[in-house]
Amino acid sequence: MVPALEPATLAHLHHEPPPEQPRQVGREVAHELNNILTIVQGYADRMLLKHGDNPALRPELELISKNTRRAVAVIRQATPRKPASATVLA
Repeated sequence: MVPALEPATLAHLHHEPPPEQPRQVGREVAHELNNILTIVQGYADRMLLKHGDNPALRPELELISKNTRRAVAVIRQATPRKPASATVLA
């Protein structure tokens, strides 16, 4: 037989986070991914400048560069934005 739990004990199990919390987690994850992608993008661009005339490396470096930009755009599009605060002019 399963012991009965008091309603007060169950309350914390069904506690829903405030509506802003999931968005904040999304923004934090997006920020971390953008940090990583910025590093990858920077290295790809530097390698293109340094080795861009090498026909063996150029296609791969361009692919990395193009896809990091695409990933940043997808993250930006999928990340919820904070609503712009209204500015009151006095």
